[in-house]
Amino acid sequence: MSDGPVVGRSEYVVEIVIPTARFVFAVRDNSVEVDPEHRSPEAFRRYREMQRGGGVVGMTTFPNTILLRGPRTILVDPGMDLQNEPLLAALEERGLAAADLDLVALTHAHSDHVGALADLDRAVPVAVHEAEMDDPLWPAASGLMSGRPLRPLRGGQGDLAPGVRWLHTPGHSAGSVCFLVETADGLIVLAGDTVGPLPETFAAMEAPFPGPGGESIVSAWRALRALRPALIVPGHLPPFRPE
Repeated sequence: MSDGPVVGRSEYVVEIVIPTARFVFAVRDNSVEVDPEHRSPEAFRRYREMQRGGGVVGMTTFPNTILLRGPRTILVDPGMDLQNEPLLAALEERGLAAADLDLVALTHAHSDHVGALADLDRAVPVAVHEAEMDDPLWPAASGLMSGRPLRPLRGGQGDLAPGVRWLHTPGHSAGSVCFLVETADGLIVLAGDTVGPLPETFAAMEAPFPGPGGESIVSAWRALRALRPALIVPGHLPPFRPE
């Protein structure tokens, strides 16, 4: 990721405009206690620890919201609805209005990644894999997309824009995709929730959960490693360089 100028015709600058955060809470004696740790993956580990203690435990999670600037101006994963106003402010800081976006691209259509669409310009197209429309959580997202130009991604891979490809990586959801972005620093993979929730499972190539979904995710991880990316940006982890 770089703050420098775009070098080639199809190269992008990739910037996280709102970084991921996790807020873990427990309900005790009719009051809510919020854990002070908000970083990921540290807060996720605290969440699992608190769950083992029993009681009412929950977590609110912001994903990495990513801006691509190059041949197109693309916003990837706007985030949950609590991020509406912060997202507009983040764009304004960069000299952009919501109408300046050429495209909004979703790694998947779960509410924590799509909710902030509500305040974005309704004329901006939204790209999402068509398999997401069969996901059980699609009805929660589809209302936000009503009346917007929808760009369905079909099949196993394709081009999103000059310098940006997509790869279908089902497992976390039926239509999860990763975006493969050409930059001056090399290939950057925007992985959404295909990678996570903990970095050690990716490093060990161990399924994060049992069953076919977990096996699909490990297959996707192997495919991502084979691309030899310079950087992977997961949905809910800091960016990292794969070994």
